[in-house]
Amino acid sequence: MASDERAGLRGTVLEGRYRVGACIGVGGTGVVFEAEDQWTGRIVVIKTMRPVFAYNASLVRRLRREAEVARRVVHPGIVPVLDEGILPDSSPFLVLERLRGESLNRMLRRHGTLSGADTAVIALRVAAILHRAHNHGYVHRDVKPEHVMLDRGPEGELMVSLLDFGVCTSELASQEEKSQERGRVFGTPSYVSPEQASGDPNVDARADLYGLGATMYECLTGEVPFTASSVTGLLRRIIREDPPRVRRLAPHVDSALDGLVARCMARVRDDRFPNARAFGRAIAPFVQGRLSLERELAERLRTGTDHPDGLSTVREELAVA
Repeated sequence: MASDERAGLRGTVLEGRYRVGACIGVGGTGVVFEAEDQWTGRIVVIKTMRPVFAYNASLVRRLRREAEVARRVVHPGIVPVLDEGILPDSSPFLVLERLRGESLNRMLRRHGTLSGADTAVIALRVAAILHRAHNHGYVHRDVKPEHVMLDRGPEGELMVSLLDFGVCTSELASQEEKSQERGRVFGTPSYVSPEQASGDPNVDARADLYGLGATMYECLTGEVPFTASSVTGLLRRIIREDPPRVRRLAPHVDSALDGLVARCMARVRDDRFPNARAFGRAIAPFVQGRLSLERELAERLRTGTDHPDGLSTVREELAVA
C-alpha cells in the first residue's frame, strides 16, 4: 500500500538498527512500514504516526499505551512490541513482530460466512485473549474481524492474535484523560457497544464482549448487525435499538448459538455476560473436538502473504454529532 506520507523514511535506518522498507499499511492516523532489524536480520513492522498527528498528545499517548499493553499483558495472542523509538521529527514509533497470516476480515471476504463451529472456535480464542487483557485492566474497544489475525503454526495448529490495542482504555487512566474522551466514540462504528456509541469513557470488559458478539454476527450472517446512511445514524441505531437476531438472516444457525450472540450484544450491558471467562464457558459446548476443528480451520487459511488489513494501525476517534 503506497503512501506519500512518511515516504522519506524509506531506506533510512532508525536508531542505528531498523532499515525501513516499503509502506505496508495506512490507517486513520498511522503509517506502517516493513523494516529489517539489522542486528538480527529479522523482518519487523515499524508503526509511525501520520505527520499531521505527530504532536497530538492524545494520539501519542495511545500509541505508547499499545506498547504498555504488550509489555504488561503476556499472551501468545497479543503481538509483541519489540522496541520503541523516536523519529527525526521527535514523534514516537513502535517496532512490532511481523505477522503473515490471514485476518478474519479477509477470510470472510473469501468465504462470505463461517459455520457455527468455526465461529465458536475463533470466538473462544479471542475471548481468552480478552480475558487476559481485562485482568490487567485494559479494554480493547475495537474488537472486529479486521483485528483478528489467524495463522497456521509449524505443526498445523491454529494461531489466533488480537491486533491493535491503540484505542484501548486502562483502569489506571487519569480522570483528566477520561474527561477528554467524554463524548467521543473510540473504535469502529459498526462494532461499538451502545455505551461507546454514546461517548461514555467509563466502559468495561462488557464493551469488548459486545464487539465480539458483533464479530460473531458477521461471521454467521455475512453482514454487520446495523447499517445506516451516516455514522451518526448508525450510532443512534446502536444506542436505541436491540440488535437483530442471527437467525433472521441465517435460520440454519443453532438457536442456542443465536441466543449467545444476542446476549453478547444486549443493549443494556448488565444483560451481557459479566466477563470473557463467563462467555468462554458458555460457548465451550459449541467447540466439541476443538483441536480437530482448529486444525481443519487452519488448513483453509491463506497464509504467507501480506495483508494490510491484518496490520496493526492507529485509529482515530469519531466525535458523536
